[in-house]
This record gives sequence, C-alpha cells and structure tokens, in this order.
Amino acid sequence: MLGLASSRKTAWRLAVRTDEELIAEILNGETAAFSELAARHRPRVERLCQRFFSDPEIARDLAQECFIRAYTALATYRREMPFGGWLRAIVTNLCYDELRRRRRRPEDLVADFTAPEVQWMNLVNDATPEEIVAAAEERREAHDLAHRLLNSLRAEDRTVLILKDSEELNVREIAEIMGWSEAKVKIRAFRARQALRKQAERMRAAANRERLW
Repeated sequence: MLGLASSRKTAWRLAVRTDEELIAEILNGETAAFSELAARHRPRVERLCQRFFSDPEIARDLAQECFIRAYTALATYRREMPFGGWLRAIVTNLCYDELRRRRRRPEDLVADFTAPEVQWMNLVNDATPEEIVAAAEERREAHDLAHRLLNSLRAEDRTVLILKDSEELNVREIAEIMGWSEAKVKIRAFRARQALRKQAERMRAAANRERLW
C-alpha cells in the first residue's frame, strides 16, 4: 500500500508540467496545453482585474481578453522573466487602457451614497484614504468606497497605486511594466496619494450632508 501511494505521488509530480514546458508545447503546435496554462494563472489574473474594476462582468471580460492577448503574443515571451510576471504586465496595460477609455469626472463620484456607505464612512473619519482602500476586501461598504476613491484618480495614478500597494511591486518593477521612467513612477505615486486625500475629504463632506438630510 505504501509503495502504491509513493508511486502515485511520483506520477503526479511527473504529470505537473512547468509553465515553460507548457509554453514549449503550445509553440510546437499543441495548442490544447494553453487551457492548462490559463487555468493555472486565471485566479491571479481575475484578482488583478478586480482591483482595477469592481464590476465582476468587466473584470471577467478583461481577464478573458488578457489570455487572448497572451496567446497571440506567446512567441515573444522570454524565459528570463517568470511567465506570471509577463502575464501581469499584459493585464496591467490592458486595464490601464480600459481606465483611460472609461475616464470619468471626479465630481461624478461623490453623490448618491448608500446608507451603509454613509454609516461606514462616519465610523472612519480618522482613517486615511490608503486605509480605506486597504479595507476594501474586508467589508462591502469599504470595497465600494475604495473603488469610488480609485475611480477619481487619473489612469496613471490609479495604476501606480494598485501595482505598488496591492501587487507590492517596487518602483523599478512598475517602471518596467509601464514603460515609464522611475522618476515618473515616483511622481505619479506622490500625486495619487495627494489626490486620494483630497477626494476622500470631498466624499466625507458629501456623506455628512446626506446624513443631515
């Protein structure tokens, strides 16, 4: 029995192919291997898309488009970079382009708060915008407010914050993904935090007015 269990474990290890092995098979014409590759990375891709867009349908569509782009560009992949990092760059640039296409005015984002949002915001008057964003995965009210804050930013600023605070990338890594200078990344991160604080004050004032009414 012990020998059978050991052989099964060995067979399982042999069956699990690396990303590079799957990519080699795909480039050799075994396109079915891409399904396995996509399934392996889909949760992380969808999670990153959801950090850019709170609408699940938009996030799913972008994730699907990401894999289409990855498949068509697979011949350009170089093994020096982990496939996950290469894929993240595709996701980021795709979401960045979509943010620019959907650009909205900040003044459109501070009205029509739900009752739970107003209540939650009044409980966190001393919280920083970054703390509100960090709480986004814990409470639905926080999630919605965090996305309102992020929606008020320019596409460049929002992308930098997501990569820096959510993906925990450093300035050099962000610069490489976006094709920017490191100085530009630092400036955008600084401006983003300034804009977040300003917009948070506007949102708090609007929520308090609604509460008084």
